[in-house]
Amino acid sequence: MRIRWGILGAANIAYDQLVPALRRSNRAIVSAVASKSKRKVERFQVPTIYESYEELLQSPTIDAVYIPLPNALHAEWAIKAMNCGKHVLLEKPAALTESEMIEMKTAAEKNGVVFMEAFMYQFHRQHKRMKELLESGIIGEYRHVKAHFSWMLRDREDIRLKPELGGGAMRDVGCYGLHVVTQIVGLKPIKISMFGKIHPEFGVDTTSTCTLIDEKNHTAEISASMELPFINRYEIIGSNGSIIVDSAFRPDVSNDGFGKITVRDENSHVIFFERIKDDQYLNQVEHFHDCILENKEPIYNASHSLEMALYLEKGYQSLENHSIVMDVK
Repeated sequence: MRIRWGILGAANIAYDQLVPALRRSNRAIVSAVASKSKRKVERFQVPTIYESYEELLQSPTIDAVYIPLPNALHAEWAIKAMNCGKHVLLEKPAALTESEMIEMKTAAEKNGVVFMEAFMYQFHRQHKRMKELLESGIIGEYRHVKAHFSWMLRDREDIRLKPELGGGAMRDVGCYGLHVVTQIVGLKPIKISMFGKIHPEFGVDTTSTCTLIDEKNHTAEISASMELPFINRYEIIGSNGSIIVDSAFRPDVSNDGFGKITVRDENSHVIFFERIKDDQYLNQVEHFHDCILENKEPIYNASHSLEMALYLEKGYQSLENHSIVMDVK
Protein backbone atom coordinates (compact mmCIF):
# COMPACT_ATOMS: atom_id res chain seq x y z
CA MET A 1 0.00 0.00 0.00
CA ARG A 2 1.17 3.52 -0.80
CA ILE A 3 0.31 6.47 1.45
CA ARG A 4 -1.19 9.42 -0.40
CA TRP A 5 0.26 12.66 0.98
CA GLY A 6 -0.99 16.23 0.93
CA ILE A 7 1.13 19.24 1.89
CA LEU A 8 -0.46 22.22 3.66
CA GLY A 9 1.44 25.22 2.37
CA ALA A 10 4.32 25.66 -0.06
CA ALA A 11 7.06 26.23 2.53
CA ASN A 12 10.70 25.83 1.52
CA ILE A 13 11.27 23.05 4.08
CA ALA A 14 8.56 21.03 2.32
CA TYR A 15 10.00 21.63 -1.13
CA ASP A 16 13.67 21.24 -0.20
CA GLN A 17 13.52 18.35 2.27
CA LEU A 18 10.25 16.61 3.10
CA VAL A 19 8.78 16.15 -0.38
CA PRO A 20 12.07 14.84 -1.84
CA ALA A 21 12.22 12.36 1.08
CA LEU A 22 8.68 11.21 0.32
CA ARG A 23 9.68 10.70 -3.30
CA ARG A 24 12.63 8.58 -2.18
CA SER A 25 10.16 6.27 -0.44
CA ASN A 26 8.43 3.51 -2.41
CA ARG A 27 5.48 3.73 -0.03
CA ALA A 28 4.53 7.37 -0.62
CA ILE A 29 2.72 9.35 -3.30
CA VAL A 30 2.85 13.14 -3.12
CA SER A 31 -0.67 13.77 -4.34
CA ALA A 32 -1.45 17.41 -3.61
CA VAL A 33 -0.27 20.75 -2.26
CA ALA A 34 -2.55 23.49 -0.93
CA SER A 35 -1.40 27.08 -1.35
CA LYS A 36 -2.60 30.38 -2.77
CA SER A 37 0.91 31.12 -4.06
CA LYS A 38 0.79 29.84 -7.63
CA ARG A 39 4.49 30.53 -8.20
CA LYS A 40 5.60 28.61 -5.12
CA VAL A 41 3.22 25.68 -5.50
CA GLU A 42 3.86 24.95 -9.17
CA ARG A 43 7.47 23.98 -8.46
CA PHE A 44 6.24 20.93 -6.50
CA GLN A 45 4.95 19.33 -9.71
CA VAL A 46 2.09 17.46 -8.03
CA PRO A 47 -1.09 16.10 -9.66
CA THR A 48 -3.45 18.33 -7.69
CA ILE A 49 -3.18 21.90 -6.41
CA TYR A 50 -5.74 23.28 -3.97
CA GLU A 51 -6.17 26.96 -3.27
CA SER A 52 -7.38 26.32 0.28
CA TYR A 53 -6.24 24.04 3.07
CA GLU A 54 -9.84 23.01 3.72
CA GLU A 55 -10.24 21.61 0.20
CA LEU A 56 -7.19 19.40 0.62
CA LEU A 57 -8.33 18.15 4.02
CA GLN A 58 -11.76 17.28 2.66
CA SER A 59 -10.31 15.24 -0.17
CA PRO A 60 -10.92 11.47 0.13
CA THR A 61 -7.78 10.89 -1.94
CA ILE A 62 -5.44 12.09 0.85
CA ASP A 63 -4.33 9.77 3.66
CA ALA A 64 -1.71 11.87 5.45
CA VAL A 65 -0.70 15.52 5.59
CA TYR A 66 2.54 17.30 6.31
CA ILE A 67 2.08 20.70 7.94
CA PRO A 68 4.97 23.19 7.67
CA LEU A 69 2.90 26.29 8.47
CA PRO A 70 4.03 29.07 10.85
CA ASN A 71 4.21 27.89 14.47
CA ALA A 72 1.12 29.82 15.59
CA LEU A 73 -1.02 27.94 13.04
CA HIS A 74 0.15 24.42 13.92
CA ALA A 75 -2.51 23.49 16.45
CA GLU A 76 -5.44 24.86 14.44
CA TRP A 77 -4.61 23.02 11.23
CA ALA A 78 -3.32 19.82 12.82
CA ILE A 79 -6.61 19.47 14.71
CA LYS A 80 -8.66 20.23 11.58
CA ALA A 81 -6.65 17.64 9.65
CA MET A 82 -7.10 14.97 12.31
CA ASN A 83 -10.81 15.70 12.55
CA CYS A 84 -10.92 14.95 8.81
CA GLY A 85 -9.32 11.59 9.50
CA LYS A 86 -5.86 12.48 8.19
CA HIS A 87 -2.62 11.28 9.73
CA VAL A 88 -0.46 14.30 10.62
CA LEU A 89 3.28 14.90 10.43
CA LEU A 90 3.64 18.35 11.98
CA GLU A 91 6.70 20.57 11.79
CA LYS A 92 8.43 21.39 15.03
CA PRO A 93 7.70 22.95 17.43
CA ALA A 94 4.29 21.31 17.45
CA ALA A 95 2.74 23.79 19.87
CA LEU A 96 3.31 27.17 21.49
CA THR A 97 1.65 26.08 24.73
CA GLU A 98 0.94 22.94 26.71
CA SER A 99 -2.80 23.46 26.30
CA GLU A 100 -2.48 23.51 22.49
CA MET A 101 -0.60 20.22 22.59
CA ILE A 102 -3.22 18.65 24.87
CA GLU A 103 -5.87 19.53 22.28
CA MET A 104 -3.83 17.93 19.49
CA LYS A 105 -3.16 14.79 21.51
CA THR A 106 -6.88 14.51 22.25
CA ALA A 107 -7.75 14.95 18.56
CA ALA A 108 -5.30 12.22 17.53
CA GLU A 109 -6.76 9.79 20.06
CA LYS A 110 -10.37 10.64 19.24
CA ASN A 111 -9.88 10.18 15.52
CA GLY A 112 -7.56 7.16 15.70
CA VAL A 113 -4.87 8.75 13.52
CA VAL A 114 -1.09 8.86 13.70
CA PHE A 115 0.36 12.15 14.93
CA MET A 116 4.07 12.94 15.04
CA GLU A 117 6.09 16.11 15.53
CA ALA A 118 8.76 16.30 12.84
CA PHE A 119 12.05 16.32 14.75
CA MET A 120 13.69 14.56 11.81
CA TYR A 121 17.24 14.72 13.20
CA GLN A 122 16.46 12.03 15.81
CA PHE A 123 16.16 9.42 13.04
CA HIS A 124 19.84 9.80 12.09
CA ARG A 125 21.98 6.86 13.27
CA GLN A 126 24.54 9.11 14.93
CA HIS A 127 22.27 9.63 17.95
CA LYS A 128 21.79 5.90 18.47
CA ARG A 129 25.59 5.56 18.37
CA MET A 130 25.93 8.41 20.87
CA LYS A 131 23.56 6.64 23.26
CA GLU A 132 25.53 3.41 22.94
CA LEU A 133 28.69 5.26 23.86
CA LEU A 134 27.03 7.09 26.75
CA GLU A 135 25.55 3.88 28.13
CA SER A 136 28.91 2.11 27.81
CA GLY A 137 30.27 4.35 30.57
CA ILE A 138 33.09 5.69 28.42
CA ILE A 139 32.71 9.18 29.94
CA GLY A 140 31.49 8.01 33.34
CA GLU A 141 28.32 9.51 34.75
CA TYR A 142 27.00 12.37 32.64
CA ARG A 143 26.68 15.62 34.56
CA HIS A 144 26.11 18.44 32.05
CA VAL A 145 24.80 18.82 28.49
CA LYS A 146 25.44 21.74 26.13
CA ALA A 147 23.51 22.17 22.89
CA HIS A 148 23.85 24.96 20.34
CA PHE A 149 22.11 25.72 17.03
CA SER A 150 22.57 29.01 15.21
CA TRP A 151 22.24 30.46 11.72
CA MET A 152 22.10 33.84 9.99
CA LEU A 153 18.59 35.09 9.20
CA ARG A 154 18.92 37.93 6.71
CA ASP A 155 15.33 38.28 5.44
CA ARG A 156 13.60 40.96 7.50
CA GLU A 157 10.21 39.70 6.30
CA ASP A 158 10.76 36.16 7.54
CA ILE A 159 7.96 34.63 9.66
CA ARG A 160 10.51 33.74 12.35
CA LEU A 161 10.72 37.44 13.17
CA LYS A 162 6.97 37.78 13.75
CA PRO A 163 5.85 37.26 17.37
CA GLU A 164 2.21 36.82 16.33
CA LEU A 165 3.26 33.78 14.27
CA GLY A 166 5.27 32.19 17.05
CA GLY A 167 8.67 33.46 15.99
CA GLY A 168 11.89 33.49 17.97
CA ALA A 169 15.21 31.68 18.02
CA MET A 170 14.44 29.22 20.82
CA ARG A 171 11.28 28.08 19.06
CA ASP A 172 12.94 27.93 15.66
CA VAL A 173 16.26 26.18 16.33
CA GLY A 174 16.62 26.08 20.12
CA CYS A 175 13.87 23.47 20.23
CA TYR A 176 16.35 21.01 18.68
CA GLY A 177 18.68 21.45 21.64
CA LEU A 178 15.80 21.22 24.07
CA HIS A 179 14.71 18.04 22.33
CA VAL A 180 18.11 16.37 22.39
CA VAL A 181 18.61 17.20 26.07
CA THR A 182 15.19 16.05 27.26
CA GLN A 183 14.22 13.34 24.77
CA ILE A 184 17.51 11.79 23.58
CA VAL A 185 19.84 12.25 26.56
CA GLY A 186 16.83 12.05 28.89
CA LEU A 187 17.35 14.96 31.30
CA LYS A 188 13.88 15.80 32.62
CA PRO A 189 14.04 19.32 34.09
CA ILE A 190 12.35 20.33 37.30
CA LYS A 191 13.44 23.96 36.85
CA ILE A 192 13.97 26.08 33.73
CA SER A 193 15.28 29.59 33.23
CA MET A 194 15.65 31.45 29.95
CA PHE A 195 17.26 34.72 29.06
CA GLY A 196 17.92 36.30 25.72
CA LYS A 197 18.29 39.23 23.41
CA ILE A 198 14.90 40.59 22.33
CA HIS A 199 15.10 42.40 19.00
CA PRO A 200 13.99 46.03 19.56
CA GLU A 201 12.08 46.18 16.28
CA PHE A 202 10.66 42.68 15.87
CA GLY A 203 10.01 41.77 19.50
CA VAL A 204 11.30 38.18 19.30
CA ASP A 205 14.37 36.55 20.81
CA THR A 206 17.07 36.55 18.14
CA THR A 207 19.62 34.99 20.51
CA SER A 208 18.64 33.14 23.68
CA THR A 209 19.77 30.55 26.21
CA CYS A 210 17.84 28.10 28.37
CA THR A 211 19.30 26.54 31.52
CA LEU A 212 17.83 23.37 33.02
CA ILE A 213 18.33 21.23 36.10
CA ASP A 214 16.77 17.88 37.02
CA GLU A 215 16.10 16.21 40.36
CA LYS A 216 19.52 14.46 40.25
CA ASN A 217 21.28 17.81 39.74
CA HIS A 218 22.19 17.10 36.12
CA THR A 219 22.37 20.46 34.34
CA ALA A 220 22.03 21.63 30.76
CA GLU A 221 22.37 24.79 28.71
CA ILE A 222 20.73 25.29 25.33
CA SER A 223 21.68 28.25 23.15
CA ALA A 224 19.96 29.36 19.97
CA SER A 225 20.46 32.21 17.56
CA MET A 226 19.24 33.60 14.26
CA GLU A 227 22.14 36.06 14.03
CA LEU A 228 25.26 33.88 14.44
CA PRO A 229 27.16 31.61 12.03
CA PHE A 230 25.70 28.23 11.15
CA ILE A 231 26.67 25.84 13.96
CA ASN A 232 24.74 22.81 15.17
CA ARG A 233 26.22 20.55 17.82
CA TYR A 234 25.81 19.17 21.32
CA GLU A 235 28.16 17.90 24.00
CA ILE A 236 27.58 15.58 26.93
CA ILE A 237 30.10 16.11 29.73
CA GLY A 238 30.68 13.34 32.22
CA SER A 239 32.92 12.59 35.17
CA ASN A 240 35.58 11.02 32.92
CA GLY A 241 35.29 12.92 29.66
CA SER A 242 32.86 14.14 27.04
CA ILE A 243 30.97 13.09 23.90
CA ILE A 244 30.70 15.76 21.20
CA VAL A 245 28.24 15.39 18.32
CA ASP A 246 28.97 17.82 15.48
CA SER A 247 26.59 18.53 12.60
CA ALA A 248 24.11 17.10 15.06
CA PHE A 249 20.84 18.46 13.72
CA ARG A 250 21.55 19.08 10.02
CA PRO A 251 24.34 16.70 8.99
CA ASP A 252 22.81 16.66 5.51
CA VAL A 253 24.01 20.21 4.88
CA SER A 254 27.46 19.82 6.46
CA ASN A 255 30.54 20.03 4.21
CA ASP A 256 30.71 16.26 3.76
CA GLY A 257 27.15 15.23 4.62
CA PHE A 258 28.29 13.28 7.69
CA GLY A 259 27.52 13.58 11.38
CA LYS A 260 30.60 13.34 13.58
CA ILE A 261 31.03 11.90 17.05
CA THR A 262 34.14 12.61 19.10
CA VAL A 263 34.88 11.24 22.55
CA ARG A 264 37.51 12.97 24.72
CA ASP A 265 38.90 11.75 28.02
CA GLU A 266 39.19 13.84 31.18
CA ASN A 267 42.38 15.43 29.82
CA SER A 268 40.63 16.35 26.55
CA HIS A 269 42.53 13.74 24.53
CA VAL A 270 40.56 12.26 21.64
CA ILE A 271 39.94 8.57 22.33
CA PHE A 272 37.22 7.91 19.75
CA PHE A 273 36.05 9.47 16.50
CA GLU A 274 33.42 8.30 14.02
CA ARG A 275 31.72 9.77 10.94
CA ILE A 276 28.20 8.57 10.20
CA LYS A 277 26.10 9.19 7.11
CA ASP A 278 22.37 8.57 7.01
CA ASP A 279 19.11 9.81 5.47
CA GLN A 280 17.26 11.32 8.43
CA TYR A 281 14.35 12.70 6.41
CA LEU A 282 13.71 9.39 4.66
CA ASN A 283 14.05 7.49 7.93
CA GLN A 284 11.47 9.81 9.48
CA VAL A 285 8.85 9.30 6.78
CA GLU A 286 9.46 5.53 6.66
CA HIS A 287 8.87 5.33 10.42
CA PHE A 288 5.69 7.36 9.96
CA HIS A 289 4.58 4.96 7.21
CA ASP A 290 5.26 2.01 9.52
CA CYS A 291 3.05 3.56 12.17
CA ILE A 292 0.18 4.06 9.72
CA LEU A 293 0.39 0.65 8.06
CA GLU A 294 1.04 -1.32 11.26
CA ASN A 295 -1.30 0.74 13.46
CA LYS A 296 1.36 1.56 16.05
CA GLU A 297 2.55 4.55 18.06
CA PRO A 298 5.53 6.57 16.82
CA ILE A 299 8.69 6.14 18.90
CA TYR A 300 8.37 9.89 19.48
CA ASN A 301 4.68 10.35 20.18
CA ALA A 302 2.20 13.00 21.32
CA SER A 303 3.05 12.44 24.99
CA HIS A 304 6.67 13.33 24.25
CA SER A 305 5.53 16.38 22.29
CA LEU A 306 3.46 17.37 25.31
CA GLU A 307 6.63 17.42 27.42
CA MET A 308 8.38 19.56 24.81
CA ALA A 309 5.48 22.02 24.65
CA LEU A 310 5.58 22.42 28.42
CA TYR A 311 9.35 23.02 28.47
CA LEU A 312 9.18 25.60 25.68
CA GLU A 313 6.24 27.39 27.29
CA LYS A 314 8.04 27.53 30.65
CA GLY A 315 11.15 28.87 28.95
CA TYR A 316 9.30 31.71 27.30
CA GLN A 317 7.41 32.48 30.49
CA SER A 318 10.77 32.84 32.20
CA LEU A 319 12.10 35.10 29.44
CA GLU A 320 9.03 37.33 29.66
CA ASN A 321 9.42 37.62 33.45
CA HIS A 322 13.01 38.79 33.82
CA SER A 323 14.41 35.26 33.43
CA ILE A 324 12.98 33.99 36.70
CA VAL A 325 13.41 30.31 37.47
CA MET A 326 10.26 28.40 36.53
CA ASP A 327 9.17 25.20 38.24
CA VAL A 328 8.27 22.44 35.80
CA LYS A 329 5.34 20.31 36.90
